[in-house]
Amino acid sequence: EREQRSPHAPSAIMESGAIPDMNQYLPVMSSAVGQPQEVGGNGAQQVVTKVLVSNPIAGSVIGKAGANIEQLQRSSAARIQLSRSGEFYPGTSDRVLLLSGSLHSVLTAIFMILEKVSRDSLAGKGKMAMMNKRADHEDEVKLALSRRLCGLLIGHKGQTVRDIINDSGATVRVQSLSELTPSDPERTITVLGARDQVLRGVALILNTLSLHEQFASYMETTMQLATNQGVVLPPRSSATKNVLAQVRSQLTLYLPDDDVGAILGRKGQNLVDIQQSARVTIKISDRAKMDPNASEREVTIMGLHGAVKLAEAMVSEKLYQSRARSRGEEDEH
Repeated sequence: EREQRSPHAPSAIMESGAIPDMNQYLPVMSSAVGQPQEVGGNGAQQVVTKVLVSNPIAGSVIGKAGANIEQLQRSSAARIQLSRSGEFYPGTSDRVLLLSGSLHSVLTAIFMILEKVSRDSLAGKGKMAMMNKRADHEDEVKLALSRRLCGLLIGHKGQTVRDIINDSGATVRVQSLSELTPSDPERTITVLGARDQVLRGVALILNTLSLHEQFASYMETTMQLATNQGVVLPPRSSATKNVLAQVRSQLTLYLPDDDVGAILGRKGQNLVDIQQSARVTIKISDRAKMDPNASEREVTIMGLHGAVKLAEAMVSEKLYQSRARSRGEEDEH
């Protein structure tokens, strides 16, 4: 008779390559978003999340010659990307782990990483912080999320996050606004508790976000930037780490009228998303004032230096997408 093994047993994963049964952790939402629970495809909805991990954990995830990260991606079916060596999340010594794929695959990847951290910690391999075993049977996962989406997660008078805490049994801590500067585009969310509580808490968080229209735009922008520029970190706000962080800046781009349309998007939604995500002001000159010889319009980005640089990268990505679509249409003809 086949031996029954707990899905929480370290030997059940990473060594054998088996994927744990994650169905018990798929979210079953009730009043968290004010509507009946609808988990399409039993956890098949697409999600993207940033997880902060210490440098030792980043090394453990990568493994020798990238062997571990390749195995994690194969076994979980999630895409795993990591910020470059030496590039840390602002105000921390942590690197950013970008996970994308179905909700089920992303949860599986987190579960497998937690298991590996537990094994390495028991073996005495380095300091495992920010995604670790804090005490007996307690794990911690720290997520980074845009301010706007974080507001949706908190909900009216904090009701949504309270529902997540009550449903999962995990402790969920949202970074206080008092710890941020006006230019910081993201907040951190820390989920603590037993393994199943943490996984369920993360599942509920990601499922809640996936039900909002803004999350689709966030996923698209995050993934496109990661594909073309690597995992993009938010601008640093600490003056000790970036002397230009609190300096107001202005950048003017001179773009063809067709490119301006790509930045605006349908009903101006792209422009709104960029301004809110990067926390900048963008002004576009009227078409009537356009130089008839150059057929160019002015696009002016204003804000703190780091925010302007982030907005510039987001504008560049919108133009890249638009031109790629145009080339594809030309090829079809």
